[in-house]
Parts: sequence; structure tokens; C-alpha cells
Amino acid sequence: MGRKFAILILSLFAAGTLSAQQLFFDGELSTHFDNTEYTGSGLGDSRTIFAVRVAPTLGYRFEGNHSVVLGADLLKDFGSSSFIDATKLIAYYQYTDNRWGANAGIFQRDKLVGSYSRAFFSDAYLIYNPLIQGVTGRYTGKNSFAEIAVDWEGLYATDTREKFRVLLAGGGEFADICYAGAAFSMLHFANQSTFQGNVVDNLLLNPYIGVRFNAFFDFDIRLGALVSAQRDRRTDSGWDIPAGGELYLRFSRWGAYIENNLYVGAGLTPYYNTVGKEGLPYADNLYACDPFYGTQHKLYNRTGIGYSRSFAGDRVAVKAEMVLQCDGQKLYCQQLVGISAKICPVLYDKRNHKK
Repeated sequence: MGRKFAILILSLFAAGTLSAQQLFFDGELSTHFDNTEYTGSGLGDSRTIFAVRVAPTLGYRFEGNHSVVLGADLLKDFGSSSFIDATKLIAYYQYTDNRWGANAGIFQRDKLVGSYSRAFFSDAYLIYNPLIQGVTGRYTGKNSFAEIAVDWEGLYATDTREKFRVLLAGGGEFADICYAGAAFSMLHFANQSTFQGNVVDNLLLNPYIGVRFNAFFDFDIRLGALVSAQRDRRTDSGWDIPAGGELYLRFSRWGAYIENNLYVGAGLTPYYNTVGKEGLPYADNLYACDPFYGTQHKLYNRTGIGYSRSFAGDRVAVKAEMVLQCDGQKLYCQQLVGISAKICPVLYDKRNHKK
């Protein structure tokens, strides 16, 4: 498969009859700091993630809308004795025009246009899982968007479960300041080659409606629902349907912001501690959300005070946030810092020759 992909790349570079050919480099370097102080909550570990990511790619654009990209995503955990702790291939085809887009292969998660709350993906999950392995198609209009994506997260093998996720999202703006939309995730957590009969389904739907306006501060207020349907086919006990309501509020100015997220309802991770046939809890293999959405006290509140801004023509981004998490009984802390720099120079353009 790798040899065929390399032959495809070389053949595209050699095709002199194509118009608007362009060779470009896309490089990003980002540093991530995520410190959690969750001891005693039963919903997560106290730990510090401190890592640097480098993601260099080389792309070839042809006929204006088509691109083939090849590169790597490299992660180094600070303090590790390894030179590189994780190396992941980036290799994908991309189509884009004014409204439609598609990707196929292994590509960066920022190609997605949907809005997925931390009930879908936690901060830590996104640090260690920055890529989609599969396909996505999207539409972006003047006041609306829609997308579908399939992410193949696990291989059917002796030491890993077959696992894939389907994502759907869509929404739009109306009445100048109002917007509405929904996000959906279906995770199919299947078997290893060493056992059968332990498939788990995990579905989550998040419809929402909100307003954005400026009154000295920039305000974003959103009300939504989180409805999950989960089933462990091994026990044949039917579907569990934990659900609740979520209120999100953010106001910001000059890059500084205060953000509050209140969830009231049942814990969304009922099978977190269930042990599968391989002898391990489902835990983070089944749930990618912020662990506090598994609260057993019917309430979860997250308050973040931070600063987020881009500089140098949006090529450099800085974010720092102090977070207070409440599981309905006690307060817990989290600190987040992120710094990223990105360049995307054109190396060669057939119309203008070498850049």
C-alpha cells in the first residue's frame, strides 16, 4: 500500500500537462501543557501532560481543487528518555472548493468543521489523538455547515480491538445573532481476534441553540442537550440512555475570557469501570470525553478563566487557562497552556515557477 501511494505521488509530480500545479510545505510546531489535580474525585488522575508536537507535511496541489499530502506527526513528552515518543503517518487526498470539501486517508483533526464539546473529546484526548484515520466530507455555506466523518480508531488484531467512530455535525445562523445545530458520535467498540461476543455501542447526540452578540464584551450563550445511548452486547441487558442538559456561557474581550459550562443530568460513562473479555476496564478506550461528564452527583460545572489570541497573521497562537471543575460535591483544578506556530510557504508554482 505504501509503495502504491509513493508511485501515485511521483506520477502526479511528473504530470506536466496538469494546470495550476503547486508544491507547498505545511509545518506546525506546538507545545501543550495540561495539568490536572483530580485526586479524590474518582473521575480522573492527577497528572501533567507536557509535550511538544511537530507536524511537517509536503503537499502537491493540482487542477486548483485537488491535493495530495504526505508527512508525519511527531510527539515528544518532556522528561521522556525516548527521542520521539510517538510517530504517526500523515497521508491523504483532499478536495476543496468554495463550498464542498473532502479528505481521505490520515489527516489532521482540524479539517473537521463541526462543533464537538468536551462531552465528545477531552483536552487530553485531543493532544494524543490529533489525526483522523478515514474519510470526511463537508459543506460550508455562508450561514451553514454540515459534515460526516468516519474515523477508524482500532485494528482487529490479537492485542487491539476493532474500533471505529462515525461523526455527524451540522448547523446554521439565523436572525443575525442566533444559531442552532447538532453534533453526533457513534462509536463501535468491537472484538479482538482472540475473543468474540464483547461488542459495545456508544452513541451521543448534542442538539443546541444559542446566541452570539457584542455588548462591550463578545458574548456566546448556548443551551443544549446531551443524550447518550449505550449497550454492552455481552450482558444483553439492553440500552442505557443517560441524558442531561448543558448551558454554556462565554464572554471575552482583547483575548481574555471567562467561560462556564454547566451540565445537569446523569453520568455519561456508565460502563467506564466495566471489565471486558481481555481483562481490562473499558475506561478511556470506550470514552473520549472529559471524565467529569461521568459524575454520579447529577451535576458538573467547569469554569475557565484564560487568554487566547493569535499573532503574526494568525501563524502564532497562544492560549492559557485556569480551570475549576466541580463534580457536584468538590472543586478540582486544571491548568492549560498551548503555544503553536505554523508556516505554509509555496515552494513551487507552475505559473510562477520557483517561489
